[in-house]
Formats: sequence, C-alpha cells, structure tokens
Amino acid sequence: MPNMSQYLKEDFPKNLSIDIGAKHSFKNYEKLNDWANKELEFYKSIGNPGNSEHTFTQYLRNNFQTKFNQNRNEKFTGDDLIDELKSFIESTYKSQGLIASKSKEGIWLLKQHKENSSLTLGSFSFFQNKIKGVSNNNTTQRDGEFSAYLFDIGIKGDFETEKKQYNSFYEEIIQQKDEILKELLDIREENKILNQTITKQNTDWESTFTTQKEEVAKRFNDEYDRHKSQMTESEEFYEKKLAVKSAVTYWSKKAKSHKKNSFIFGIFAGLLMIISLIGVVSLGKYIISLDLTDSNGIGRKILTETGALQLWVYGFFIVCMTLIIWFIRLLVKVFLSNLHLLSDANERETMIKTYLAFEREENTLKDTDRDLILPSIFRVSTNGFIKEDSTPNSPINIITKKFTE
Repeated sequence: MPNMSQYLKEDFPKNLSIDIGAKHSFKNYEKLNDWANKELEFYKSIGNPGNSEHTFTQYLRNNFQTKFNQNRNEKFTGDDLIDELKSFIESTYKSQGLIASKSKEGIWLLKQHKENSSLTLGSFSFFQNKIKGVSNNNTTQRDGEFSAYLFDIGIKGDFETEKKQYNSFYEEIIQQKDEILKELLDIREENKILNQTITKQNTDWESTFTTQKEEVAKRFNDEYDRHKSQMTESEEFYEKKLAVKSAVTYWSKKAKSHKKNSFIFGIFAGLLMIISLIGVVSLGKYIISLDLTDSNGIGRKILTETGALQLWVYGFFIVCMTLIIWFIRLLVKVFLSNLHLLSDANERETMIKTYLAFEREENTLKDTDRDLILPSIFRVSTNGFIKEDSTPNSPINIITKKFTE
C-alpha cells in the first residue's frame, strides 16, 4: 500500500492553496510547517485566548505528518493528497473556530491586544462563535464581544465612548419597555379587530362575487341562446332564399373567362388574315418577277412558256388557301361564340342581381313571380356557335369544278 511520505522532503505535485479568512499557498511541507509555527506565535502574541495554541496543535499541526505517512490505496495520487490537506485544514479552522493571523480579524485582534489586552478574550470568543455559528451568553466577555462587534460592522471609534452610548441606550430601552409593551398590546388588539373586519369583508365579498358570477353566467347563457337562435334563422334564410347568390359569382367569373377568350381568338383571327393577305401579295410579286429565259430557273418550273401558272401550282395554291380560310373561319366562329357567351353571362348576372334586389324587399315577389323568373335565369346554356347553311367547298370539289368548266 503506497503512502505519501516522499512529499515530506520533496515539493508537492501542485501547490497547496487554502482559504481560512486569509489565503495561503505552499509548495512543500517545509513551507507548510513554517506557516504553522507562525500561527502558534500569533496565538502566543495575543495571550493564547481560549487555549488556542493547544487547539491548533492538537487538531491541526499534529495531524500533518499522519496525512503523509498514512497508507493509501493504489489509486490515491499526490493530487488527491493535496486536495485532502486543503479540505482538512479549512474544515478544522471552521469546526474549531480558529482565527488566521493574516485575516482581518487576526490583524485587528493583535492590534487590540496591544492597546487593551482585557478585551482580547471576549473579542476572540465573538469571532470564534461567529465562525462556529453558535451564540455565547457569558456576560463576563461582553465588553470584548461588543468591541469585536463594533469592528465587525465597521465602527472604529473609541470603545469606551461607544460602550457608554450603548449602555445609555440600553437603560432607556429598559425604562420604556412597559410603555412599548403596552403599545404592542394595543397594536395586537387593533390588529385582531382589523383581522376580524377583513375576514367579515372577505366573506361578504365572496358572497357578493358568487351572486354576481351567477348573474353574469345567466346573462351570458341567455345571450348565447339568443345569438344561437338568430344564427339558426340566418342560416335558414340563406339556405332557403339567398342560396342563389352563389350563381352571381359563377356567372361573373364565366363572363371574365369568355371576355378573355374572345379577345385572344379575335386577335389570332385578325393576325392570320393580315399575314395571309401579305403572303398572297408577296407571292404574286415574286411570281411576276421570275425570269423565263433561264431554262433551269424556278420560273420555267412553275410557269408555262406563255407565262401562265402550271396546273399543279394552281392546285397547291387552292388547297393552301382553302385550309387557311377554313382555319380563319374557325377562329372567327370561336371568337363570335365567346362574344355571345359573354353577353349571355352578363345578362344572367344582371338578372340574378335584380332578382336578389327584389328578394330583399319584403312582399315584392310572389311564388308565381318566382316560377316565371327562375326558369329564365337557370335556363340551359348554348355553346354560342352560329349555325351555317353549308360547309366550305373542299379542295377536291374546287378542282373537279375547274376541269368540268
């Protein structure tokens, strides 16, 4: 089993730092021992109050070497030893009420002992009991304790003057204790009456609050039932007489859609007619400007020697123009269809709004009137296309007619 006896001669693995009202740090056992000797000299210099030399030696210094020579387990290290020493010293100072020489209390005790040694024991006891957390009723040490108390709260005036003032104040308090006691009893009685009054008021307030809460709850329930009834009536009114309002929104959206489509198809039809016209004019100019003298040129391929178009060119031109005209007519039909449907949607929207306006006026419309109005509003919609007497001639019919003339 290892022990730490080598640190009696060697430096510690880390500094031993303690806080006992004053901070100290030791790098080896020699420094620790020197500090212990200085603490004993301090206790002698203040008259060894409370046999503090014996307490320090028995409970602290005599146990130093034991800590180093004690057998430890295998996992115990030098750092663990330093932590153990730190805890041991600090806890012993607290449990035994020891006062460090470099603490503010120790420095003041040394100064006081030189000025008035009769106060040292009482002052030492005051600080010692304060550290231990106990109270001392020994009146023979009162002067020293009072002197230490003045120091502890930061008063550094003349002790005798402070003592006289304290005694004067104490005697005044003793003389006035009967009056103060009577005042306290009167205050106690007033407080008792006040508590009874407050208790009664609380009872009255609680009763009043309960009554008001019940009244408010009843009013709330009545109001809730009234609003619920009104809401039910409103829902019934909407379902029975105003459900047709949704039709206004439908036909309004439909009118916007047809307006947009008519605009698009109208533009396409117009552009296609303009492009077709420009194309025919440009093609005519191109054909007129062809050179017939070049036997391998384009002019001799599509024109005869007399300058007339060949039959296949006529056929190709007629087919193309037929398709273009048919497509333009289709766009125009879609354009006109959307115009008709736009007009129909606007008409229905206006009729529905007018019907709803009559509905808002009580006794304006009768059931017979509704039977006449509603069928016209909710009639079946047409597709909007204009009927034609006949379809355009096909390219085959045109070619056949050309050859039979």
